[in-house]
Amino acid sequence: MKNASSLRQKSVVPLVALVLISSLAIVGDEAASMSMVLTAVDQGQPWMVTWFSLSLAIPAMILAPFGGAIVDRYDPRKIWVACLALQSLCIGIASLQDDFWSRVALLAASNVINILSSSAAFALLPSLIGSVRIERANSLMAIGSSLAYMVGPALSAWLFDIVGASLMLGVNAGTTAILAATALMLVLRVDRPESTEDDSWNLFGGVRDGWQAIRSSPVVAATMPLLILIMISTSIEAVAGVFWLRQISGTDTLYGLVLSCWAVGSIIGAYLAGTKRLAPRTMLLIVGGGLCMALAILTEGLVPIAIIIAGAFVIGGLGNGTHNVGVRNLIFQQIPKAHIGSAWAYYRMLTSASVAIGYIVGTPRTPGDAQGMVVIAGVCALLGVLVAIIALRLLRLRRRNTTTQETPAPEDRADPSTTISN
Repeated sequence: MKNASSLRQKSVVPLVALVLISSLAIVGDEAASMSMVLTAVDQGQPWMVTWFSLSLAIPAMILAPFGGAIVDRYDPRKIWVACLALQSLCIGIASLQDDFWSRVALLAASNVINILSSSAAFALLPSLIGSVRIERANSLMAIGSSLAYMVGPALSAWLFDIVGASLMLGVNAGTTAILAATALMLVLRVDRPESTEDDSWNLFGGVRDGWQAIRSSPVVAATMPLLILIMISTSIEAVAGVFWLRQISGTDTLYGLVLSCWAVGSIIGAYLAGTKRLAPRTMLLIVGGGLCMALAILTEGLVPIAIIIAGAFVIGGLGNGTHNVGVRNLIFQQIPKAHIGSAWAYYRMLTSASVAIGYIVGTPRTPGDAQGMVVIAGVCALLGVLVAIIALRLLRLRRRNTTTQETPAPEDRADPSTTISN
């Protein structure tokens, strides 16, 4: 019995299943999102696209800290399965609606519930990876999502004219239900992870404790400006870049090929970030990846030549992949296990807020403004990289001075745990 239990704990099958089914669910999410965007465009009211994006982002942004606190306090196994089932139900009901705004309301509810399910899944990941290193597991999750984000939009845009929005929403409900069933099978294999057990716990106190756990990590605090500015930058580029790249490319085919270069680079970057040589160098993955993205976006804005932008996008995507894996690694390295759910929820909150800001700021007032907005996005990302480098350098100097004061003897060595991986 012990041998069977040991083999089950070391098996990589749960991780492989999670990567594959999660990627399938992301393709379904992209199908739902694309169907709503194209529906708004077909109605001749482009502003509806912005309102749709904000309707998904703002509720999730406001409620994310509460979702993280709930995951920290209660059993994430039950939360993961139950919330995925609720998401599938919301999306399924949305597929039966004819009114655009009724669908938006149901998808917004699903997106709020997704804060709980994704935070629970993130907290459970170390229990599902078997003998695989957590860095490689994060790498595989990032590779799967990159592939899904590469395939999802193109496939969804092609299917929209054939099957329509209702069926695409139904597909999303189905893929989410498959993920819920997979989650149910996976949680039967794992024990409940560490959580807060204080009898005096309350929701607002849990929100406060989760934020304190994040704020108490100097390394996380030093990289926070970079994470925010990178997400704002890429969101600005996602809007303004559509107008600018289409002007440069001339044809939709070339435009699509240029965009795909970023996705290809992100897959390569996510893989490299999981190698034994790069995985321990968390700050290099985060800051170096951010620098690659900043330079790629600046190149897009300053050099209006499609082939050069395509090459820059491969490098930018590579940085995007390493950056995403580095952020996941950082949370597991720096945040106590009892607050992992809150950490991921707060990261999702920052993502939603940054996307909302980026979409609003990045919308060109006229087609001629698009290039300038892309350049601003690149400068914004580069500023985040410089701030992170300075903050990490100051942190290292402060730790070095503290170590020197505590151990004045020249033969003594600093505690390796105080060093920052770079």
